[in-house]
Amino acid sequence: MKPYIIISFLLISAYTTAQIELTREKSRELALKYSRHIAISAKEREKAEFTRKSYRANFFPKLSASGMYMYRTGSLSYTLSGGYLPTYVPSLTEQKLVPNLLLDPAGNPIIGPDGIPVFKSYAFMPDVTMDITMNSVGIAGLTLEQPVYMGGKIRAASDMAKTGEALADENIRLNRAKVLSETDAAYWQYVQVKEKLEVAQKYSSLLKQLVKQLTDAYTTGMISRNDLLKAEVKKNEANLMVQKAKNGLELARMNLCRVTGLPYQTDIVVNDSLPEMPSAEVLMIQENIDERPEYKMLEKNIELKEKEIRLVRSDYLPQIGVGASYSYIEGPQLNDVRTSDDAFSAMATVKIPIFGWGEGRNKVKSAQADYEISKLKMEDARELMELELAQARFNMKDARSRVEMIHLSLKQAEENLRVSKNMYELGDESLTDYLEAQVQWQKAKSELIEAKAELKLSETKYLKATGKLE
Repeated sequence: MKPYIIISFLLISAYTTAQIELTREKSRELALKYSRHIAISAKEREKAEFTRKSYRANFFPKLSASGMYMYRTGSLSYTLSGGYLPTYVPSLTEQKLVPNLLLDPAGNPIIGPDGIPVFKSYAFMPDVTMDITMNSVGIAGLTLEQPVYMGGKIRAASDMAKTGEALADENIRLNRAKVLSETDAAYWQYVQVKEKLEVAQKYSSLLKQLVKQLTDAYTTGMISRNDLLKAEVKKNEANLMVQKAKNGLELARMNLCRVTGLPYQTDIVVNDSLPEMPSAEVLMIQENIDERPEYKMLEKNIELKEKEIRLVRSDYLPQIGVGASYSYIEGPQLNDVRTSDDAFSAMATVKIPIFGWGEGRNKVKSAQADYEISKLKMEDARELMELELAQARFNMKDARSRVEMIHLSLKQAEENLRVSKNMYELGDESLTDYLEAQVQWQKAKSELIEAKAELKLSETKYLKATGKLE
């Protein structure tokens, strides 16, 4: 085999058998970094923050620019009709123009048949034609708008965005609690199966040693073949038990890799063992479901519903706004003369809803109903959370009692195995009873491991139920 092929094979083997030492804290750290649920909730938190900032901008004036360019073929032509226009002359007594009327000998104006005074002279104005061309027109403008009072809509929307941001924070806490709970379960499951494998291997070693002794005794004719076969059957069962434990450990390792985000080929080393007593933090904890993220989220949801009432009501209250604009137009031609103009304007708007067939009242009542529904749901959820907390507390106590009882049973099984071995070696007890004593010891040892793992899992569930898993 070529050298570079050997080197490549060794590198691949090293990669596929990478080893890492894990503790529960390290597993939690890796799982929190890897979790996609937490990444999603973090993005939702980021989205809520941007939403809050966008609603906050509604408190300030908005400046916008607009522009338009128009090209239009042809022109618009208008004709102003001409005619005879009355004339005016300077007044002899005042500094103004007075009608140049035709007067009778008495000095009174002469009235024509149509009832209109007759002037001494008239000026003739011909028809005027105006051609307006728009073949290259540009318009640009700036507009400044400022809401003064919108019925409380801007304030309500901003407050809802703040509550939504707080809700996103609690959602992160909730997802972190779920990840930590799943990680603890995977970690202690791995420790449990590892310890079960050690027990199975020790049990198999005992039977292997016993079969060897019985084989020698059978060869010398000291025991019957039946006794040897009984021991070999138990040894085969123990070997199968070891094989199952190895498969279980491999599955537990892969599951722990999945939770922590490690490659499935990673070789995990765990030096922890299952304790027989609850941790100190659990014994000193103060029970209060108000710290749970689920409960906090329900509270924030009620706040949202309360602010939603204000938001709906604002649509049916007076709204006031002010604005100013500046515009400039360039390009229109009047009778082939290019023109331009600019203008500044200011405005104020007031909108007062008067009558809408009860639409606003009904929408507000609908929002109030949603608010009451949210309060009822929170009360119902609180009762369920209190029940879940009590159940978690009882389960932890039961698990602790189970560990104590099985620990006592294990001591009895160990003593029974010691006595049974001595009596069997002295010939005062049958092989069947001795094998049964070994089975009882192995069973008690496995049950103790299961009970200690259940105790650790019950601790995690209890901490999660109190909102203090981290």
